[in-house]
Amino acid sequence: MRLLLALACLIAPTICAKPGNDAIRLSNVQTLTLHANRLTSARRVSPIPQLNCIGPNKKVCNLYQPDVMRCTNQGHDYDLEDVQWTCTADLPPEFKLGATDVICEGYRHADDKWVLKGSCGVEYRMLLTELGEERFGYTSWETTDWDKMSKSQKFWTGLGNLIFFGFLLAVFLMIAVPFVLLLAECLGLRRSRGDGEGRRWGGGGGPGGGGPPPPPYSAFDSHKSTDDQRWRPGFWSGAAGGAAAGYGLGRYYNGERRTAPRRSGGYDAGEGSSRTPSFSSTTASTGFGSTRRR
Repeated sequence: MRLLLALACLIAPTICAKPGNDAIRLSNVQTLTLHANRLTSARRVSPIPQLNCIGPNKKVCNLYQPDVMRCTNQGHDYDLEDVQWTCTADLPPEFKLGATDVICEGYRHADDKWVLKGSCGVEYRMLLTELGEERFGYTSWETTDWDKMSKSQKFWTGLGNLIFFGFLLAVFLMIAVPFVLLLAECLGLRRSRGDGEGRRWGGGGGPGGGGPPPPPYSAFDSHKSTDDQRWRPGFWSGAAGGAAAGYGLGRYYNGERRTAPRRSGGYDAGEGSSRTPSFSSTTASTGFGSTRRR
C-alpha cells in the first residue's frame, strides 16, 4: 500500500501535495481532545459541536453531558485514513459511553483524504448502566415512533384516530340504541300488564273512587295514563350510552398511550422539567468508533 502510494506521488505529485497549511491527515493524528459547548473549525460547511450526543434518546443526553472527551488513534481499517478511535470521558456510574464516531470536514470535498485542522467532533451515544436504569427507569427512555414525529404529524395522526373511533362509536350507537329502546318498551308493556291484573282482583271502586270500570277488562288498559305508557330513559339505556362513549374514548386514549413514551418509574426528566439530577462521583468510560467525513 505504501509502495503504491509512493509510486502515485512520483507520477502525479499533486495527489500527495498538501492542499493548504491547515490541512492534515488523520493517520498522523494520535489524539483528539474535544470540549463541551464548543464548535469545530469550518471551511466548506458549517461548524458542528465538538461533543454531540445523538441518543439513544435526547432525554438521556439531557441528563448529563461530559465536559471533556479524549479520543485516541487505534490504527486504521482497510484504508490508511479510515482511522478507528477509542474515546474516553468521565461519567457518573449511572451512564456509559456507546459508539463514539469522529466526524471531520474534508478539506476540498467530503471524501478528501485531507481534513481541515480543528474540524473534528465526536458524535456519541449515552447509555444507562444497570444503576442508571434503577434510578431513572429504563422504559421511559425508549425511542418510539411517536417521539420521532413532528408536531404537525402528531396533530394529524391524533385527528385521524379521533375521526376513526368517532365513526366506530356512531355505528355502535346506531345498532345499540334501537335495541335498548325495544327492550325498554317490552319491559314497560310487561309491567303495565302485571299492574292491570293486580287491580282486576282488588276491591271495586266505591263512591268517589277513581278506579277503572268493572270487568271484563281488555288487554290494553285505556284508563292508564299515557305518561305511564311512554318510555323513559332508565338504567339500561344509560349504561349502554355510557359504555359506548367509554369504549370510543378509551380506545383512542389507549392508542395514544401505546405510542407515547412509557415510563417505569424513577426520575422524570421530560421536556420542560426544571429539576436537574445530582451526581456524587464520576468514573472513566470508554467508547469505540470510526471516522466519517462531511
